[in-house]
Amino acid sequence: MRSVLLAQGWQLRQRNLDQPLEQEFAKDAGWIATSIPASAHEALIAADRLQDPFIGLNEEGAQWIGECDWLYRCRFELAEELLDAGSIALCCDGLDTIATAWLNGIQIFTSDNMFVPVRTEVRELLQPGANELRILFESAVRIGHQREQIHGEMAVWNGEASRVYVRKAQYHYGWDWGPTLMTLGPWRAVRLEVSDARIVEVECPAIVAPDLQQAIVAVQVQIEDMGDTLIPLGAQHAAHRLIVLMALHGPDGQLVAATSVVVEENSAAHTFLIEAPELWWPNGYGAQPRYTLEVVLERGQERLDQRSYKLGMRRLALIQEPLTNQPGTTFLFQINNTPIFCGGANWIPADSFTSRITPAHYRSLVEQAAHANMVMLRVWGGGIYEDDAFYEACDDLGLLVWQDFMFACGLYPATEWFQQSVRAEAEAQVRRLRHHPSLTIWCGNNEDYQLANSLGRYDITSAPDASSSFPARVIYEELLPAVCAALDPTRPYRRGSPYDGIDANSSIEGDRHAWDVWNWGIAPYQDYPRFVGRFVSEFGMAALPDMATIESFASPEERHPGSRTIEYHNKATDGVRRIASYMADNLRPVADLDGYIYASQFIQAEALASAYRGWRRHWGGPGGYACAGALVWQINDCWPVTSWAIIDYWLRPKAAYYVVRRELATFAIGMARHADGMLAWVVNGSTVEVLALFELRTWTLMGELVGVERAELLLPANQAIELGQYGLGGGGELVCDARLLVDGSVVARASLWPEPFKYLHLPDPMILMDIDGSETIRLRTVRPAKGVLLSAGDGVEWSDNMLDLMPEDEQVITAQGLADRPIAIRWLT
Repeated sequence: MRSVLLAQGWQLRQRNLDQPLEQEFAKDAGWIATSIPASAHEALIAADRLQDPFIGLNEEGAQWIGECDWLYRCRFELAEELLDAGSIALCCDGLDTIATAWLNGIQIFTSDNMFVPVRTEVRELLQPGANELRILFESAVRIGHQREQIHGEMAVWNGEASRVYVRKAQYHYGWDWGPTLMTLGPWRAVRLEVSDARIVEVECPAIVAPDLQQAIVAVQVQIEDMGDTLIPLGAQHAAHRLIVLMALHGPDGQLVAATSVVVEENSAAHTFLIEAPELWWPNGYGAQPRYTLEVVLERGQERLDQRSYKLGMRRLALIQEPLTNQPGTTFLFQINNTPIFCGGANWIPADSFTSRITPAHYRSLVEQAAHANMVMLRVWGGGIYEDDAFYEACDDLGLLVWQDFMFACGLYPATEWFQQSVRAEAEAQVRRLRHHPSLTIWCGNNEDYQLANSLGRYDITSAPDASSSFPARVIYEELLPAVCAALDPTRPYRRGSPYDGIDANSSIEGDRHAWDVWNWGIAPYQDYPRFVGRFVSEFGMAALPDMATIESFASPEERHPGSRTIEYHNKATDGVRRIASYMADNLRPVADLDGYIYASQFIQAEALASAYRGWRRHWGGPGGYACAGALVWQINDCWPVTSWAIIDYWLRPKAAYYVVRRELATFAIGMARHADGMLAWVVNGSTVEVLALFELRTWTLMGELVGVERAELLLPANQAIELGQYGLGGGGELVCDARLLVDGSVVARASLWPEPFKYLHLPDPMILMDIDGSETIRLRTVRPAKGVLLSAGDGVEWSDNMLDLMPEDEQVITAQGLADRPIAIRWLT
């Protein structure tokens, strides 16, 4: 099969609704040259017709684009010999969103779902030489409003209500972390596929036996043969049979097995058996070897089509069973029979303009997640089914993927036409993604059951009904599970997130979104441990981004706390006041922007540490896995903004990123105040028991040592253990400093400070910094120092940061890329 990419030679222009469409397409003037994939916004920015909506208040001036219709046209040349093929199909991998297409003046399709690729046979319409493809993109805003007027307004959280009637990335309508930018245009590739026969679909689930000693890959190949008319009369039939060649290669590239199968009734099948398979593991639990499946379609000696898949051999289970001494059940993922604590993050699209997210950008973000000791990323249901590059990066780096279907914070319709569109969407995306070993669970939606609960529209005792006040239950409880069962039965499916049945946000069943901090009641972040769930799939604390990121969108006169521009780039409801509230409760006031950024990031770091530390404590071993995961909202941004992200739009980590990395490390220490002392616990995230030394020191703020306690511990594998209560001794404002040593090396640190910090009189800690070579930094301090943050500009990768330094405990940091740059250092004062 030959592919002709139609990426160049495109033009676009705004449609004048008062003029006939044919006349509008035929005009010579007013067109803007572009290449695709690209939205109308991107083309206008590149042509200097639109100011970058990410800068200043420019978003407001970009709203008219989504309210208009836009015309795209592409003129291309086609070689005459290509027309001899049995089939030429026009393939549009993604059209955003309401599209009608014409080829050489003949309408060939309409499409109204951003997530459904379109494939249309066009051979008879093509001509040698010049051809023209035209696509009309109608305003999703207008179409959504028209549908809403017919079917009625539905309840939503975030965005504009008509969005539920349009199968478009919901965050384009505006969210509490993103702008309103109603994109349209070809957002993925457009190409011609030229073939006589092709591989339509390959199903290749890898099933690992319960004892992990065998794996089978049952390959099913579906074929479309368009070349029968080309076989000469009287020719030997055998010479023109379609043959499928299948070869499975091991992670080392060596051939495991190969076969050839004659195509019968447009299909071919074979099952590979692998003895002692090399297993694929999540990040931190083992390696990520992958086998390669090659599938080739031949007729005679001619290769017609081929596919290649990277497969991971891993056994997956979602365990929901009673706990020993607590109510409810677990929500626990097992990989290769090993319970996995899924520390990680929620993922949103990495740009408001989805077509410009490059494979390198995907890779960088996933690498940052892996380096932060994360195990799972949740692809949130208001964005997009991500590009293959995202899932491939997760496969390579061992990041489990929780995959939402694209429904978020709304009561969606379930009319027949809507269900048909959703079915096509789900079938296309499940088929595309099911071979990835990183893909761990399918989930019907984000917070739709929670919204229905809040309105009294969900009753678990009633059957799903498309005419009810919660019509989309038909989609989440019947349509989507049926698609998953038919096309990907090896993975679990969940109706929604959060979901447990009766209570959409239970703390003892299913998964939970813990927004008690920040949202509901604005609880103190120190209370995060109280809001534990069996699996906390959302929680978070917002913070400002790096100064360099603010400089990318705010003019010099706007770079101060409370400026119109900085507040405009905070989309959260009461976001400015909530950040100010948490800062006022915990820290002394600051007036300068540098101080304000540091203070907000300090609060975010402390909050997330409190959450991860308190919830990982409940990873209690067999019968006691009372919390089996915590996914922070969110890892990334889609534009430069103040948000809950721990890595900003320009891939600059916030201070919380480093704290999360420590809290999710293999070994971690937790402490909490209790009565006149403190409680301590330790997590061993490795799969073997470990002999360790626990050391606890108590200091005054002036750096005087009050007491030291040590204990040898045998840490059981893959769980947390309680160490009991310790006395602080001496009274007053004391700091507890804990270290865990294995084979004489410090593998974890933690500290417990008196709070609120604003009441403390912190003396100069007298930090000493030595640079050993070009990239090694040695830090020492005379007195306890809180929140020590190092910075040296872009391009420096810190092994650790946002530190608590204690006397007599040198910390060694590597700074890859530092060279001779000066280092700025600040701490809580």
